[in-house]
Amino acid sequence: MSTHDLVVLALVLGAGAFVEAVAGFGGTVLALSLGARWFGIEALLAWFLPLNLGLSLALATRGRHAIAWRALGTAILPMMLVGLAAGTALTWIIDADRARALFAGLVIVVAVVEIAAQVRARGLAGAGDGSAMEPAAGLPPLAQRGLLLGAGVVHGLFATGGPLAVAVIARNLTSKTALRSTLAVMWFVLNVIVLTRLTVRGHVDGISLGGSLRLVPAMLAGMVLGELVHARVSERSFRGAVAGLLLVTGALLLHASLAR
Repeated sequence: MSTHDLVVLALVLGAGAFVEAVAGFGGTVLALSLGARWFGIEALLAWFLPLNLGLSLALATRGRHAIAWRALGTAILPMMLVGLAAGTALTWIIDADRARALFAGLVIVVAVVEIAAQVRARGLAGAGDGSAMEPAAGLPPLAQRGLLLGAGVVHGLFATGGPLAVAVIARNLTSKTALRSTLAVMWFVLNVIVLTRLTVRGHVDGISLGGSLRLVPAMLAGMVLGELVHARVSERSFRGAVAGLLLVTGALLLHASLAR
């Protein structure tokens, strides 16, 4: 890994860890959408996921008192795991690097949906302190299961099913700490499986793990800064900013993909 690659990866990984520590999701999709302009998606996942496991474990441990274990075991993980199995099967048919345009489109859709949700939340609730997110209107059970299943499929393909999952989970967990810690447990379980698949296919090896080790300082810096922001900044405002960044990076990635 060249010095230039290391610097780019450190910035990308640090940004992803920062976002994940603040909001509990979006770190991987942000890191991939930024890094995919220079690196392959499978390579990025091989570098990012081993460190992301450590980040998820740290966030889950810190917020262990707020984890929604019942919801995880009975509603969230079962559907996500079924979708993950389907998405993992699709990776043997769809090459992630050749699906960059599809991934870019997904990032743009996620960003637009999140921006629309933020605008609607501001219109309904007005200004708030952001310490707890206002509960959104409930989704029908079938829609919830469908979104979680779809999130699992996307996570199997790109390890970025968070925004779809949050569309369901955030409607039931209004505390930002409960949301973050519950999502951290979910990411840990799912990413262990994704990392196993990457290892079997040869993307994760001694060389990639060496690269991950060199990126530990960037991950720690992003996590520490994210923890500070998580305690002080309105989550609604931060999620709006992240959605705007995703929209820009998704558009840039789509343009680069179509220009090839």
